[in-house]
Amino acid sequence: MKKTKNKKSYSKSNRDTRNMVMLTANPVWRAFAKRPVSQTTQTSIGLAGRMALYALTSGDGQFEHFRELVVTAHAGIVLAEQGYGNEMLSYFNQALDTILECRVRALNGGRYSLSEQESQTVNTLLELHEQQVQLSEKAELASAIVEAYRRAQEAV
Repeated sequence: MKKTKNKKSYSKSNRDTRNMVMLTANPVWRAFAKRPVSQTTQTSIGLAGRMALYALTSGDGQFEHFRELVVTAHAGIVLAEQGYGNEMLSYFNQALDTILECRVRALNGGRYSLSEQESQTVNTLLELHEQQVQLSEKAELASAIVEAYRRAQEAV
């Protein structure tokens, strides 16, 4: 007879967020993570944002692409609040508003898409966020991403 596994009713993104929260709270990990973010991680973060932007500008946008940009905008805001581009905080908030307008249109029967002007705003957001990622340490970035996911869940 097989023992049944007790599956929790958490979604994958909630489990991932919970695991990241537990990891970033670990003092041993935080001491180890006082290093610059690796080039591989920087590239992965940049590509995720660029792919989402491309999907939303090419007419193939879906909720996942929208969500990626919301999390990126929130991560940019959190990093700015931590001192990485604090002077750009109002711009990050403006870009987030632009992205959220996309969601409103989709909920009202439209598609997940961005106009040319909106895509330029989001592109600038991605460029600024990539600069933040280059300057931050692993622990700061991980904490910012955890907080970004929390804020994104509240916003969406």
